[in-house]
Amino acid sequence: MEREARNISFKSQGDNLAGILFLPEGFDETKTYPTIIFSGSGLQVKEQLGITYGEKMAEKGFVFLAYDVNGFGDSEGEPRNYETPAVKMESIRDAISYLRTLSFVDKSKLYGLGACASGASYLALVAVTDKRLAAIATISGVPDNKANYFENLTKEQITPLFQMANEARQRRYETGEFDYYDAFGLESFPKEDEGYKFYMTEEYLKRPCPNYSHKSPQMFMETEPMTSAMDYAPYLYTPYLGIAGNRIPEGQSPTHNAYVLTKKFYEKVNDQKELFIVDGASHIDMYHVDEYIEQAANKMTEFFWKF
Repeated sequence: MEREARNISFKSQGDNLAGILFLPEGFDETKTYPTIIFSGSGLQVKEQLGITYGEKMAEKGFVFLAYDVNGFGDSEGEPRNYETPAVKMESIRDAISYLRTLSFVDKSKLYGLGACASGASYLALVAVTDKRLAAIATISGVPDNKANYFENLTKEQITPLFQMANEARQRRYETGEFDYYDAFGLESFPKEDEGYKFYMTEEYLKRPCPNYSHKSPQMFMETEPMTSAMDYAPYLYTPYLGIAGNRIPEGQSPTHNAYVLTKKFYEKVNDQKELFIVDGASHIDMYHVDEYIEQAANKMTEFFWKF
């Protein structure tokens, strides 16, 4: 039998959010299944990493939800592509609520998976207080936006970024218009860079994502640096699995990357936890290289079934 993927929608903060529900082989509506909610990297849409891990975890017997947060991809919401911590975290909570309304979801085996900024930032922060999740895992988790900006940039470098965002907010207030920009500087990446290939081409994607954009409102810079799951790590009493590759590409900061930050987060978590290092994989490799994704999926399956 083939595995099924259903297009679904659910309400969050007044918007209809679009999602894909991946179902295990031989899915039976009358049975209950362990279920995973996925929250992706900054500015991502569901057709990027969500499909990759959705298909893989459905192979392992899980129901898996990947969705577009408010204002992204196929979901409703304005402004477009404006990722703010409060909105994203609230959408995660609403996605959990939606899944618990489905008769085939085993409410005692509802898990969270987050990647990059969602990984050990938004999802982990939600899990600190939302005990509907039995366990969580992160892929290439970046748990400290505060450090990524304030410790990686000098006062002289970061202040103009805030001023840009402030003036964009003022123009929005006066004109109703949003100023968009290349929030992560992808346009300046070398074309051979793995990040450029993943986000700016379709080379690494399983399915085209026409509603994806790498541009975000300039106001993005006012809120993006203001979250740090690292501060709350000691209070994450939900079982945690951190997954990261240990290859740091040339030119990347040796102290502000998913490998280092995931380990730091893991060390601060006091409760049930595991760290799984994927040898030879980079941050972006964990998004698309099947041998590394298979290792991660096997480890998540083993870990989740403990809880």
